[in-house]
Amino acid sequence: MSRGGVMEFTNIFVVFDPVREKQPALERAMVMAQQEMSVNLHVFACIYSDIPKSAGKPGEVKELIACQKEALNAIVAPLVDQGVQVTTEVEWDKDWYHAVVRASVKNSADVVLKSSYKHTASQRILNRTSDWTLIRECLCPVMLVKEDTQQDVRKVLAAIDIRTEKDSGENLNQRIIDFSQKLLDRQHAEVHFVNAHKDLSSSPDRNALIRSCGVESDKIHIKRGQPEDVIVAKAKKLGANLVVVGTSARSGFSALVNGNTVEKVLDRLECDILSMP
Repeated sequence: MSRGGVMEFTNIFVVFDPVREKQPALERAMVMAQQEMSVNLHVFACIYSDIPKSAGKPGEVKELIACQKEALNAIVAPLVDQGVQVTTEVEWDKDWYHAVVRASVKNSADVVLKSSYKHTASQRILNRTSDWTLIRECLCPVMLVKEDTQQDVRKVLAAIDIRTEKDSGENLNQRIIDFSQKLLDRQHAEVHFVNAHKDLSSSPDRNALIRSCGVESDKIHIKRGQPEDVIVAKAKKLGANLVVVGTSARSGFSALVNGNTVEKVLDRLECDILSMP
């Protein structure tokens, strides 16, 4: 996934939603593939329906999978004609959330792209959503792609916490910085970094941030407040079309009570969000 410490998205895993007409994640992946012809796209769909148990059920399931795979192949055919490496996969599973997680691991995905649609806070909390499942359980970064957003990454806001003392937190900061610098160098994006802090005693050193992030002082934003509020406010003010946020794996009661910052900003932002594990 990385060369010289800089994260590379070579194997792109795209979640295809068979019940929706629009496919923002697939559209974004197609743009990425056309910009970087060396990438490999793997388009994955999971289908399921309640079929009465009978001797013919296995054959019926096989036929439905074959029909969906044929539809996928037709959709990606233009990319194949352009020389892009594209593979498709269809799985039969009622629990498609975890089917995606398993398939992303099996296919050595560098990043998972999934279309994301707005939910209310109660919908997110009371009903487990696929976005939250992927954020918490995928081993690789997850890009949640919103509808009607700009295809090219032009303005990026990366959220870091430079004062974190845990090794895992320091490594996460570095992964976010490395990824953002790659966008800066290779896609000529305008990259900003934001660091929220609770009070004056926890305010990070601006010069340390400048050195770590490798950008000018006007691209460093240090704000007091809750991380989710600071990130949303700054992203909207900048007009960012991609926000990069680190995530911590949480499940059970801890996930319900604490959540992740990325989960708290997901439905408050109209732009794409990259969740970095």
